[in-house]
Amino acid sequence: MSDRILVTGAAGFIGQHLVERLAEDGHEITAVDIDQQVPDSYSHHIGDNVDYIRGSIIHKNFVDSVLFPYPNAYERVFHLAAIVGVDRYIDVNDPLYVTNVNITGTRYLLEKIQNTDTHFIYPSTSEVYGKNPEVPWSEGDDRVLGPPETSRWSYSAMKAVCEHMIHMLGETDRSITTTVVRPFNVYGPYQRPKFVIPKFIEMVLNGEPPTVYGDGTQKRCFTYMGDFVEGLIAASERDPGTPRAYNLGGTTETKISDLAEMIIEIADVDMSPEYVNPEDVYDDEYDQPTKRIPDVSRARDILGWEADTSLEEGIRRTYEQAKKERES
Repeated sequence: MSDRILVTGAAGFIGQHLVERLAEDGHEITAVDIDQQVPDSYSHHIGDNVDYIRGSIIHKNFVDSVLFPYPNAYERVFHLAAIVGVDRYIDVNDPLYVTNVNITGTRYLLEKIQNTDTHFIYPSTSEVYGKNPEVPWSEGDDRVLGPPETSRWSYSAMKAVCEHMIHMLGETDRSITTTVVRPFNVYGPYQRPKFVIPKFIEMVLNGEPPTVYGDGTQKRCFTYMGDFVEGLIAASERDPGTPRAYNLGGTTETKISDLAEMIIEIADVDMSPEYVNPEDVYDDEYDQPTKRIPDVSRARDILGWEADTSLEEGIRRTYEQAKKERES
C-alpha cells in the first residue's frame, strides 16, 4: 500500500537518499527544497511518483497553500529541512535566518499536522547530548552543554527546542504520531566535505594528508547512509505512537586517527595524517566531547533496527563514488 509522503530538505544529503528509497517502494512523494536543481539520484522518478517543489518552509503561505492544500494531505512527513552541522553555527552570517529555518519552519509544519492522522518524523542530532561524559548515551540521558557564548552549542540547542515542540504536540494531540531520531555521524556518497569522512576523502584525493585535530584519540561511532535511511523508514512504520526519540547509529568506536589511517589505506596512497591544534583553527569555539557513543537498544528492541554496514565497507563505497565523480 502506497502512502502520500512529504519530505522536506529533499535535495540534501539525507533527503536525496530517503526520497530515492521511498520512491522505489512506490509511495507518492512531495519532495521540497530551496535548491532549484533536482538531485540526479532520484530525478528519474520525477513525473511518476515524485513531485519536486522548490520553496522554503520559513514562508508560511508556501507551507499553508502549496505543501498542505487540504487537511490530512500526507500519511507521513519526514522533516529534514535544516541548517545542518556545527560548522554552520560557528561561522554564521545570519543567525536569525538559521533560527527561522530550524525552529520557525518546524513550527509551521507542526501547525499543519495538528488534529490529523499524520506521522511526523524528525531527524534531530546526537549533538543534543552535548559533552555528557557518561557513554554510551541513551535517549533519556541528560544534556551537558557549554556556555551560550560558545556558538557551536547553538546547533544542539535549536535541535533540542524542536524536539521539545514535537514531543509536547505528540503528548497533547493523540491523533498524530511524532517520532524523533538522533543520527550519529551519518556518512556516505554525495555528502559535503565539511564532515569528517568526506573531508578526509577529499583531502586524500587532492594528494593532501588528512588533518586530524588534537592527538586523534577522540572516538566516534559512524553510520552508513543506507543503514540510517532504513532506520528512518523503520521509525515511520514501526513506532507504536508514543512520542519518543531513537538513537540511530553504529556502535563501533573508532578513533579519528584510526579513521584517517583507514581512508589512506583504502586509497592506497603513501602519506600520514597531519595533526594540528584545533584552537589554531577555531580559537575558543572548539569544544568537543572525547567520545560520542550511542546506546541503540531502544531502536533495536522496538524498531528491529541495527546498523549492519561495517565502517571499512561504507568508507570504501563512499571513496569509490567520490573517485568516480572526479574521473567523470
